[in-house]
Amino acid sequence: MPLKFKSKFHPKALIDITSLIDLVFLLVAFFMVTSSLSIVSSVTVHLPKAIQSGPLKHSNLIVSISEKNEIYINDVKYDLNSLLLEFKKRKPLLKDGSVIIRGDRMANYETIIKVMDYLNLAGLQKFTLSTVK
Repeated sequence: MPLKFKSKFHPKALIDITSLIDLVFLLVAFFMVTSSLSIVSSVTVHLPKAIQSGPLKHSNLIVSISEKNEIYINDVKYDLNSLLLEFKKRKPLLKDGSVIIRGDRMANYETIIKVMDYLNLAGLQKFTLSTVK
């Protein structure tokens, strides 16, 4: 009959989470690099439909015109009289000088044209009219 010795050493189960931490760090770094940090307007605007529509471009300056002809620059309301001065103030801050105009389909056409005129007067000739495909 063989002798059985009791050992005082009982191996404890250890979970090595080093590789798990590395994986989580790589995932966080990947999503930080690939996510786009752009300004998205929270003003509700029902955009007009267009058959041909280009890809969505990003800009630091988004002008929204609501169905009540209220004008918002990056979600801050402005009246028509102070618009030109505000565009001139923001021109040096724009990287590529492009502006996105989000006009509601029920907005007054004249208001949209005035916004475009003020953009031209401020020296911001690159603007895009936003539509839904």
